[in-house]
Amino acid sequence: MTSTRPTSVPAGNSDHHIRLQDGRRLAYTDLGDPRGYPILFGHGMPGCRLEGHFLHERARHQGFRIITPDRPGIGLSDYRERRTLRNYPEDIRQLIDALKLPRFSYIGWSSGGSRALACGYALSDRMDLGVCLSGYTHFREFPGHHRLIEGTRWPGPGLMRLSPALLKLVVRLVVWISLRHPSLYMREAKQLVSEQDRSLLRACLRGEYFRRDQLECLQSGGQAIATDLLTELADWGFKLKGVKVPILVYQGQQDPFIPVDYARHLADNLPDADLTLMPDAGHLYPLSGRFQEHLFQRLNHYLNNQHRELQTEP
Repeated sequence: MTSTRPTSVPAGNSDHHIRLQDGRRLAYTDLGDPRGYPILFGHGMPGCRLEGHFLHERARHQGFRIITPDRPGIGLSDYRERRTLRNYPEDIRQLIDALKLPRFSYIGWSSGGSRALACGYALSDRMDLGVCLSGYTHFREFPGHHRLIEGTRWPGPGLMRLSPALLKLVVRLVVWISLRHPSLYMREAKQLVSEQDRSLLRACLRGEYFRRDQLECLQSGGQAIATDLLTELADWGFKLKGVKVPILVYQGQQDPFIPVDYARHLADNLPDADLTLMPDAGHLYPLSGRFQEHLFQRLNHYLNNQHRELQTEP
């Protein structure tokens, strides 16, 4: 389902922001079809709102609007201390209110996957569908091995349980080294990804947005990145069985960063989940134009069927 050809990106400045009720700035990109059905996109880590550019072309072609917010402290969004994953949907509620969106769906990639689930828990009155692309599970419910360090070289749930302070220190060290030696960081990224992902990564590195996305996130600093990671490694404040919207779970079986067991755990514990395991995919398949075509076609099919069912209800 993957392809070596990345999606093209639009010209011009697509950055926007709103002021939240507590005064914080929430930055986002607004791409795809401006009159299309709205999809909120949750970026990975490292990553930021610029990841919306990679979905722009095919989202526009399929009639979807792609809104990608920077999470608190990342990119151009203001930092918020002492937050949990359950705080995130309130920012999204204020964003969709500001944009006057009565309904939406949420796609989360990697670290964005837990945010899709949080919105499915807290915003089920307005959210039609969630999509989790190679995301983490809720580790408080996960019976399997809790890694100290994930394949991404970011701290895992085992280190969070051992010492949140040590986790923060490790993140700050990784960020400091990456910013001082960005070329080393990019070389390391090429070595860490799977063989299936390398052609996608090479193609993306020829453009401007992948490097910008990674480096802008890293420039947010160790404190912001560590806080962002802690919100999904710690207790989420809700259980998977509390997610009330349908969730599509995708997982590459050649993913060196996210174990397949995480996806299986999500599928087994979410009330309404559909698991798609892709034998030949790694972690970067959301950058593939072919995968995006498949996903947007599937979303169109689901949303159209849902609309017809609502029309036929007595």
